[in-house]
Amino acid sequence: MFLPDGRDDNRRSLPAITMESRDGWKEAVETRGRPYRRRLGFYGVDLSTSRRLNIADADRRYAPADVTPFDDGLPDRRADRPGPEQPTETGPTAVRRHGSAVLLRGERLVLSRHPLAHVIDIAGEAAQGVDAAARLRMATYEMLVGRDEDARWRMSRVEASTFVDDGRGLRAVRLLTDVWAGRLAGLDLSIPPPGDDDTPATLLELAAVAFGRLCVDGDTTGYTWAEQSMLTERFTNGAESLLAATSRHRDRFAAGLPFMIHAAGIGSLSEHSAWSSDHLARLGARTKRYGLMAWVPIIDFFEAFALQHLGEFDRARRLIEAALPRLRRDPNSPWLPFALATQCFVSGISAYPVDLQSIERELLTSAWRARRPIATHTGIHLMAASLAELGDPIGARRVLAQAGGLRDLRLVNEDRVRAYEIAFQAALADGDRSAATRFVDDVEALMASAAQQAALARMRSLLGTPANPIGAAQASTTAIELVRARWTTIASALARGDRNDALSELAALDAVAAELRTTAIRVGAVGLLRSVPDRAPAVLTPRQLEVAALAARGMTNRQIAVRLFLGVRTVETYIASALRVLGLRRRSELATLQLPIPEHDADESTQPGPVAALTVRQGQVAALVAAGCTNAQIAKTLGLGTKTVEKHIAAIKANLGATSRAHIAAAFVCRAGIAAAE
Repeated sequence: MFLPDGRDDNRRSLPAITMESRDGWKEAVETRGRPYRRRLGFYGVDLSTSRRLNIADADRRYAPADVTPFDDGLPDRRADRPGPEQPTETGPTAVRRHGSAVLLRGERLVLSRHPLAHVIDIAGEAAQGVDAAARLRMATYEMLVGRDEDARWRMSRVEASTFVDDGRGLRAVRLLTDVWAGRLAGLDLSIPPPGDDDTPATLLELAAVAFGRLCVDGDTTGYTWAEQSMLTERFTNGAESLLAATSRHRDRFAAGLPFMIHAAGIGSLSEHSAWSSDHLARLGARTKRYGLMAWVPIIDFFEAFALQHLGEFDRARRLIEAALPRLRRDPNSPWLPFALATQCFVSGISAYPVDLQSIERELLTSAWRARRPIATHTGIHLMAASLAELGDPIGARRVLAQAGGLRDLRLVNEDRVRAYEIAFQAALADGDRSAATRFVDDVEALMASAAQQAALARMRSLLGTPANPIGAAQASTTAIELVRARWTTIASALARGDRNDALSELAALDAVAAELRTTAIRVGAVGLLRSVPDRAPAVLTPRQLEVAALAARGMTNRQIAVRLFLGVRTVETYIASALRVLGLRRRSELATLQLPIPEHDADESTQPGPVAALTVRQGQVAALVAAGCTNAQIAKTLGLGTKTVEKHIAAIKANLGATSRAHIAAAFVCRAGIAAAE
């Protein structure tokens, strides 16, 4: 590979260029064309053979003498090509509106190969002497790596500046750092006047105001969701405009990227998760194309965070698993608590193995609990939400209590609504309706977001007040809200004693949960209809319990006899006596009980396949079988003929490798948690 000082690796003969003149540098780049530039990194250095390059040494050895300290001397040829995304402004106006196209010395190389914090160490001091865009960009870097006080100090040095962008940037940094630190009293959260919303400073200011309003919600602020929606619409449009203006220019894109990431991250908290995930996906693709690899784990995390709001748990899980190892390289990363909790939520709800206790311990002992309480509180809330989604509000309340009093939690609107709803569900489980009613009042005091309206409908429905949780969930356009609504209608139907209605809602919930691949929710919903909850161990003899547990896992009488060294007739007797004691009529109903797993687990040949392999209709039939329904009940619930139900059951057995209805029930109840992993 040819280097600017004339060296060659003998793959081809290229003339040396003169390092004294900038024209000579440009001439060499232009005559070699795009293949030449693709092989070179910062200052034309072949990064494939210079992995441990010293930045200062690279500046001294490879930079032309007349290149300024803030220009790498390598023009981006793509920026000169016409196209619909190319900004038309030039000069100071373009710099102010879209960010400087010139990166600081060493900035691009660090962004391509090193963690983000290294940019600040190398280029941070130089930024103070450049322009408002460079200073603000360094401050956003500092906030993104958790150096909030350094960001405040950097911007305070330009407090006396007369430039409008300096004032907007200073306000944005102060707001964001105050909100992250939990200093919410007395914040100026007035909406900026309309203007150039696509400038980096204004974009960050709009996002900061929106974030602050979400966090102070519930403190009798008088803010409305209409104002919040308008504010969010402004900065999402600004981010789109900034991306369109910078995406064709590598350095200008790199300069605007931290501002667009802030906007997309905060947008996902304001019910713009669909836009956020799409915007972040485009940012991620462009970032990888330009080789700005320092941003990849942060963008992956933010995209996963937005996707889990939408209920796209499988995609979110893959992204967060890719981002976590790289985030862990910096133990001081402020996004690590968020990422751990997001992993806990999306893995738990999809029935992937996750060590809840170790994640909870890491969150509660994190240094960010004091430095950024909102980060820790959001992480703890996500862990609690994962338990609540699976029907354990008592456990969810215990996790929330680890962060302190419920009203002391620093959460955004949607998370605060969910925290109050978890406490409401736990109060109902305790039989305390007066406490539950107080939590309804707390939710009513929050801004009327779609999440707040959907939660209110669910809470009122469980209290017996007329409400339409399904309609409110559909208005939110979020799939996870529809799952929660269906869960609520099952619980309400069971509370009324209407099992037929509960079965219909179970089938509807299973169809939605199957599309979201939320296996654990499907299992939990079936558990709501268990006819004999948790009393089996108290009324069965040890041998009856052992035989019943193996039968519940789908084993045949002959397999149980071989396993326990019993006769087949003896096994039949034990199962008949267990059914009689438990008040059950069919063997398949054993799978709906919470029976302990036998000490010697069943053979792999008896283990059914994953329920995720079933079609939506087959999944509904399997769920109803697991709930103890007969073919006639399944046909009535789903509006099918009994012959059609029989055909579905035959197909289910073939897909799962099941031999009986008990085997189907065992597949759905016992093995669904492993299904997603398989």
